[in-house]
Amino acid sequence: ETGISVKDHEVDVDGGKITVRSYIPDSDSPTSTFPLMVWYHGGGFVVGDLSVDEPDLKILCTSENISILSVDYRLAPEHVFPTQIDDSFAALKWAVQNSSLLRADLNKGVIVAGASAGANLAAVVALRARDDPAVSQTVTGQILQIPWIADSRAYPDKYKDDLRSMFDLSDRPMLTKYYLEQLADLTKLDFKSPKFSPLYADSLEGLPKAFIQIAGSDPLRDDGILYARLLKEAGVEVQSDIYPGTPHGFRYAGPETAAAKKWRQDVVKGVKWILESTSGNDA
Repeated sequence: ETGISVKDHEVDVDGGKITVRSYIPDSDSPTSTFPLMVWYHGGGFVVGDLSVDEPDLKILCTSENISILSVDYRLAPEHVFPTQIDDSFAALKWAVQNSSLLRADLNKGVIVAGASAGANLAAVVALRARDDPAVSQTVTGQILQIPWIADSRAYPDKYKDDLRSMFDLSDRPMLTKYYLEQLADLTKLDFKSPKFSPLYADSLEGLPKAFIQIAGSDPLRDDGILYARLLKEAGVEVQSDIYPGTPHGFRYAGPETAAAKKWRQDVVKGVKWILESTSGNDA
């Protein structure tokens, strides 16, 4: 609770407003600036809010001297696709336009990050940012935790053999194939839209470096493995970690387990790796 400033802000989005929460390291120098991370929570586009990851975000903000903006995008079923991605992209653009308010220096690095459905949003935001002149070249990294990359009812034929975990691990703890399909249907996802699935993007070239965390006993395991491979094939720098035998969202269910502790340590490793090549990233 110390060494950090936390504040909520309103962001105008199409048809309304959303809340974003900033976490900014305290500093003896009022002119100090920091790299920026924009964070998207998980919850299948249907549940979740700013409280989900707050403890971890506070720790990461203070330990790594990074300004973090957490996004409370609107949820289904009241708000259906593509509201979630549109809100998420609007939040990134707001952060870029208000970097001084967040004490962020965009030249020190900008990371988009999230878990599960939030990782989907981070991946798609990175794609949209690459192609949007207003923020092109702004995003320098992406952290994708247990990412949801495609719906099993619309896997591209050429990748079906690479995406077996949704069927082989369909009834594992924390997440099942049936539950994920219910979430997708509540959100009215367009499975073949690149606004949902990066597998349907025209190209993955030119994306920022990616750090991907994959749970080994997760129906979404192969989403992360395949996306890491495709990014590498497109010339993107990628690092990934797999946590053997762990279910989806295990770090929430067992935060004190060895695997969850390693997960949090690896997040720090991923942040450092993304920022290490960014010029002038000292506060």
